Amino acid sequence: MNYKKLIGMVIVLVLLAGMAIMQKQGSRKGRPATAGNGATLLQDVELNRIDSVEIAEGSNTVLLVKKDGRWVVGTLHNYPADFGKLADALRAASEVKMGRPVRAANVDTSEYGLDKAKTISLESEGSEAVKLEIGARREASDSAGWANQHFVRKGGSEDIYLVDYDFRPFNEESSDWIDTELLNVRSAEIVSVKAGDVELHAVSNSWVLAGLNEETEEFESSEANKLRMALQYLNCTTVADPARSDADLGFTNAVAYSASTTNKTYTVTLGGETDNGRYIRLGGDVPEELNGWTYVISTHEAADFLITRDKLVKDKEPPEEREPLEEE
Repeated sequence: MNYKKLIGMVIVLVLLAGMAIMQKQGSRKGRPATAGNGATLLQDVELNRIDSVEIAEGSNTVLLVKKDGRWVVGTLHNYPADFGKLADALRAASEVKMGRPVRAANVDTSEYGLDKAKTISLESEGSEAVKLEIGARREASDSAGWANQHFVRKGGSEDIYLVDYDFRPFNEESSDWIDTELLNVRSAEIVSVKAGDVELHAVSNSWVLAGLNEETEEFESSEANKLRMALQYLNCTTVADPARSDADLGFTNAVAYSASTTNKTYTVTLGGETDNGRYIRLGGDVPEELNGWTYVISTHEAADFLITRDKLVKDKEPPEEREPLEEE
């Protein structure tokens, strides 16, 4: 073989190798993403078609379902779910990269915390779209830092991945999936309040207590401000079972509270006490979706509705008697 033929063969081999590389790269571009080249946690899941989300850990289970076009918490009497929170959690999870499997063949799944895993199941029209098993969080280290890395397995697969994501938004407590803010009526807008034996009115930017005996009683305006501010930042902790009776919830001896602005009136009916709180119902001009439900608010917030007249007044000190001047 002469020199020229040898050079020609080398050039042909180089060209063939280049074509093979290009074909290989082109074929990779045409393939669907796999766990090794950028697949995501919710790969191929159409989020807009999801109509059920179940989250379970230990003995706690949350079921979020879409009914008549609206998301509700199935494990909390079908109370409306906080859709913004659910949408944010799903959107963030859908962007999480899977990376490559980390499981060693001779290591038991319990070593990754999957024997006590949290599970997140997404369904569409009765069929499971994806099920995630969330295992232990990777311990902090110089290389990992304080990353929210968890071991994850999808759909019963043998592959286990280490993903960098904080799964706390997928909470397994039903009450964490509702909007707990009930009302936020600015205290400056309240012009009158009625609560038990107390009736207050705003007159010239001051509070006036109806029936005050100005000769013998002194008005404690600081306590009155609590009644005025009771509807500002009013939050619940959970929702009571609608099947429970008034007697069960302590509404047979209910306490009524009402507060008015210049054009709206809000009513709060307080029932009995429960663990670290009190049952209430809302009425008047509150948003329609809040009507018909019984809520639990904290004991601290309930106290602001229960201030009685004896807390708002105190006896005036009698005027000091001056001794008569002696005649010189």
